[in-house]
Amino acid sequence: MNVITNFPVFFRDMALIIKAEIKRDLLYMKRYPLEILSFIFFMFLILLAIVWGVDTLLPKGSKIMDAGSGFAKERMVLGYCLMQFVLATQMGWSGQIQNESQTGTLEQLSISGHSLGGVLFARGVAQLPRQIISFFLMLGCYKLALPETGIDLSKFYLGIIDLCILAIGIFGVSYVFAGLTLLFKRVGFFFQIINFAFLGLFWQSRDGLCAPEADPATCNKALVWLFDHFPLTIGMTELTSSMTHPSMHSPYTLFEFGVYSVVFMCAGYMAFRWMENRARAHGLLSQY
Repeated sequence: MNVITNFPVFFRDMALIIKAEIKRDLLYMKRYPLEILSFIFFMFLILLAIVWGVDTLLPKGSKIMDAGSGFAKERMVLGYCLMQFVLATQMGWSGQIQNESQTGTLEQLSISGHSLGGVLFARGVAQLPRQIISFFLMLGCYKLALPETGIDLSKFYLGIIDLCILAIGIFGVSYVFAGLTLLFKRVGFFFQIINFAFLGLFWQSRDGLCAPEADPATCNKALVWLFDHFPLTIGMTELTSSMTHPSMHSPYTLFEFGVYSVVFMCAGYMAFRWMENRARAHGLLSQY
């Protein structure tokens, strides 16, 4: 189907898929509420134990966790919550491919009128509200447990705007992970390693890569460029600003953030289509 010439039909079909995915997600939350809440609680305890452990082990007067450092408590909390946000999207897409592959319906789905990439996108959009709620639920729990973090939820809607734009970039990451799942199927542990690498990237401060007073020649230009253009690190910077010093972002900043996210999603989608075609050519769609 040519999306441009048949846009009304494409939009109608995509809306129907998103509606079906939202209904499916609501049924899942209604049927398995304990699993969702217990997972959030378990992930909440992990960072809480890390922060309390570091507080206990660090010598008195240490400035490692002071505001402005990569390990400032507010940055640790926001980075960890953002990692869970990324993980939920990525695992949702990869998990669907694994389930479809196990049940033998993946190849049927890939040749149906609805492309596999389109179905994954619909799932990402449908699950976005639940993931945003989970993000703020966990963030609120950390605000109560660690009041010294300085997290301010008075203008939470700024964070919602950041997360919605960031989700577009996350879809690009999820497309790449979904493509790898098509080729290799069982890649869960590899994805866990990548997600914790993202956590390290979120905890990394911009000044830690290249301080304002440092000589540019001594900075790692590749890492600095990645930090300034990667949607996930841009989103982390915007979230830190929204949740610690709430103020409305400039339209130009949001536009630039949106452009980087859309470009990254398109690149991820192209990579996914290449891996999907490769998996089909080698007969891997129906193989688990």
